[in-house]
Amino acid sequence: MGVAIESVSAAAFRPFGTVLEFLPGDTSNFYIVDTEPEHPWRVAVFRYSNKEIQKIECHPSSKESFEPLQGITVLLVAQHETPEDCHAFILDKPVVLAKGIWHQTLSLTPEAQVKITENKEVESVFYTYEKPKKVWFG
Repeated sequence: MGVAIESVSAAAFRPFGTVLEFLPGDTSNFYIVDTEPEHPWRVAVFRYSNKEIQKIECHPSSKESFEPLQGITVLLVAQHETPEDCHAFILDKPVVLAKGIWHQTLSLTPEAQVKITENKEVESVFYTYEKPKKVWFG
């Protein structure tokens, strides 16, 4: 079953987390969008070329950012209670996923890369779909 691709906007992405962007009218050069002070964190790069997904993951007790670096990325996300009900976003700006959000990346180019910022220790839970998920432009 296909999943329609949506544009990332603060309103559309709000149920899944935070879009990393300056607020309208903000003229400052530095803006802390989200913090988690009680946990140490780490930064990683992630490279992938998959065009469909069979498995999706979530981190029940931590947030995670995805920042596009190279290629064209589609970020599939779903609420924790409904992993089958996916939304697909073109990742053309950085986002922070809320705790417990199911997620996975796809590449629309031969390869794509994102920068990931997350807690140093991450608990991962996986959900496997009966049939692979593909995306399409709606």
